[in-house]
Amino acid sequence: MNIYTKITRRSFLCILAGLSAVGLTRPARALTKLCASSSPDRLVPKLANFFIHKESASSVGIEYLKCVPKEADVHTLVHLIFSTKSELRTELNKADTNKFRKLLLLQQRQDFEHGRTVKVQGWILSETEARLCALAALT
Repeated sequence: MNIYTKITRRSFLCILAGLSAVGLTRPARALTKLCASSSPDRLVPKLANFFIHKESASSVGIEYLKCVPKEADVHTLVHLIFSTKSELRTELNKADTNKFRKLLLLQQRQDFEHGRTVKVQGWILSETEARLCALAALT
């Protein structure tokens, strides 16, 4: 084997990020984030497509992210969705489509019960609901 077969796409991007760090800080930061996420979460696509009307969810998500720009990161949003119930990630990984929806709807209801809500363009949303919309906007 030669050296070229041992370099993965991720390794190449990490090297490129290092080389571009000298003068191109913005692209380097984006590539560095990509390299840091060594194992993408399998739940991200399922969470991002939770809503039937993804375009509407994306619109709400964009408005939500204007209110909390620090959450404009897929991994941050996923972490925050599971922050109130750590075992939810495991349950969702094992769940079929129907159970997946029921678990997230239950979490949304619990958000309202515990006052975990946000106001977006006059609408009161559960934090989970708003973050799912934000994921739809980012993916």
